[in-house]
Amino acid sequence: MHHFSILLPHEKAVWEFLKDNNVVEVYPYFKEKFDQQDEEILELTKKLEELFRKERLDKSSKISNPTQEELEEMKREYFHHFFLTHDISIRLDTLHLRKLNEFSEYYPLLRTIDTLRSNERKTQIIQFILNDIPTPSSDTSWDHIIEFRTDEDVKNKYLALINWINRTSNSNSKISEIKEEYDYLYSEYIKQFNLHKMKYNNSKLEVIVNATVNFVTNVATGNYISSIKDLFQFNIKNASLLQEESKLTGKEIAYIFHAKETFK
Repeated sequence: MHHFSILLPHEKAVWEFLKDNNVVEVYPYFKEKFDQQDEEILELTKKLEELFRKERLDKSSKISNPTQEELEEMKREYFHHFFLTHDISIRLDTLHLRKLNEFSEYYPLLRTIDTLRSNERKTQIIQFILNDIPTPSSDTSWDHIIEFRTDEDVKNKYLALINWINRTSNSNSKISEIKEEYDYLYSEYIKQFNLHKMKYNNSKLEVIVNATVNFVTNVATGNYISSIKDLFQFNIKNASLLQEESKLTGKEIAYIFHAKETFK
């Protein structure tokens, strides 16, 4: 948290706001993450040391007065190196967090294809799922994102997606077959949801018109019981349509569709 002291006041306020709304969590820099003798940790630490060694060599052989093409190549090399070191460091943090908390699972958001490879089935599934979840545009407000995250229906769709990931990761299917199943479910859900949405909108319009006409007539004649009955029937109809939506093919991955619809 001491790093906040170097941030501008508005940046600090944003981070505090995100923390308070459980969008981000703060954890310390793990010095001990390099000290363990786990095979994967040793491999990642070795790669990180090689990258730092390469960086020192590149600095010592720096080209003086580079051409425009050489300058562009140097920029590409620099950012590629930066993203690689970032990814490896994040992977080490992820492994350490997994060891600290056995009741939660952590997966890194990586920036380069060089660090995406993994033999773990669940990691592979989550990686292509993450790649399909949209990134909100820079002009999307945090309030809008938080509203989406806290919506109860969205939460249920998220849990359904997690359940599908857990189930498929324990199956004997190949990753390519799981990806094909995912594509099929997504395609079916879009098709059925659009049909359902048309039915829902038409039914909603019909019920609203009927309820409004009846409501005004009944209130005018003093028949308040019938007015309440009309509104109650509308709620029943609305609940019925929501129940139908829960039966759509592809509901397991509905979260991603609705995230795309929200942040497109």
